[in-house]
Amino acid sequence: MIPVQFVRRLSPLMAVAGVLIGLWFAESSWSQTTKPKVKSSAKKPNDLEEELAKYVAPLTGKESPIAVGKTVTVVLSNGKTLTDFEVTETQLGKGDETLKLLGLQDADGKKKQKLAGTSIARVRSGNRDYDVRLDPAKKGPTLLDVTQRDLDVTERLKGTGNQLWDDPSDDERTKTIAEYKEFLQKVQADYQFPLKLYETRFFMVLSDIPAAQMTPYVASLDAMYSKLSSAFGVPKDKNIWLGKCMVLAFLNEESFHAFERTFMDNSDTQGAQGLHHSASDGRAIISCYRGNNPSYFAVVLVHETAHGFLHRLRSSVHIPPWINEGIADWVAGTIVTQSKAVTERQKDGVDRLRQTGSLGVNFFDERANLQPWQYGIASNLTNFMLQIDPGRYRMFILGIKEGFTPEEALSRAYGITPAELIAQYGRSIGLNGLRP
Repeated sequence: MIPVQFVRRLSPLMAVAGVLIGLWFAESSWSQTTKPKVKSSAKKPNDLEEELAKYVAPLTGKESPIAVGKTVTVVLSNGKTLTDFEVTETQLGKGDETLKLLGLQDADGKKKQKLAGTSIARVRSGNRDYDVRLDPAKKGPTLLDVTQRDLDVTERLKGTGNQLWDDPSDDERTKTIAEYKEFLQKVQADYQFPLKLYETRFFMVLSDIPAAQMTPYVASLDAMYSKLSSAFGVPKDKNIWLGKCMVLAFLNEESFHAFERTFMDNSDTQGAQGLHHSASDGRAIISCYRGNNPSYFAVVLVHETAHGFLHRLRSSVHIPPWINEGIADWVAGTIVTQSKAVTERQKDGVDRLRQTGSLGVNFFDERANLQPWQYGIASNLTNFMLQIDPGRYRMFILGIKEGFTPEEALSRAYGITPAELIAQYGRSIGLNGLRP
């Protein structure tokens, strides 16, 4: 059954985004097979390396954050942290612009380490943090001053009501998780049947769905987190959540409605199968129910939780629906391969475009209520932009999150306007003259 509508609701305390309506879709093997044919644009997009060049730290002299004798804290790519180690040696690459090796010892001189530059994720030196990033042009790791970059973004966000998310301390995260567990205990006490808590590094899932069925659902959440982290440059072991992402997954529809009424003060849930609640303090809660189609439920679960990831990515800046829903459906289709719901939505969207030649009214609006077929276009457009260049898509999304308008971010990353984007997308699927 094709869902009749997609809606976006706002409750007094939390914004409800990415509502999936309906139960299931007819299964189909359709997918977009036409590769994008992108012509040069009128504007030249920003060079990806130039965009970060002003934040590259010097690796020689006293200004180097890793000069011999300085005390640093190093986070390795495997998640291990070396706190307050003295730099004893640096080996640099060609032109002294990249880091080949970093020698360290602890305060007592008993623990000594020699680290390849490629094994380091982040360095803290003095009061500044530096991301260690592989520069393809220089063929080696460079240090990016993320403290200065964050200061620049904070200045850009002034007066917008938005902010960069702070990384919670371990104590803050532990406290938040304890609060979440207390909340989930209250939820359990309100139901007459048992709910089981499934906990991973990044998720807390409370559910009455049979355990044998829940295991792959929980695994799909971890896979979604890994996929989006890779897409947007989040270190694979970094926890972007305030504590963890809280998910309530019910077997039956009425249990879902009861949770929304009782605990989220939301009685407007008729027809919804999943809801994402994003709070202004950074918390994210997902509620949903399985219904009669287990494979489609996996799509709902990943889709809604992806909204939570985007809420917590970099800053509190809102991502417009055509992008937000596009990413959520794109990653759901990528992770949940046993369901063809996403490709079916894409097929419906392209069919509609062939009939009308237009994306429909208000597709690019900041608060648009997209129709089901427009969700298909949104995810297909996401796929198109990623095929052009995943690096530029990352730059596009992070640009929005760092305070640029979607139009500015698109111009900076791709060198085109929304109208030009749609024209290029239209040509890639054989539709000349496609209109926004």
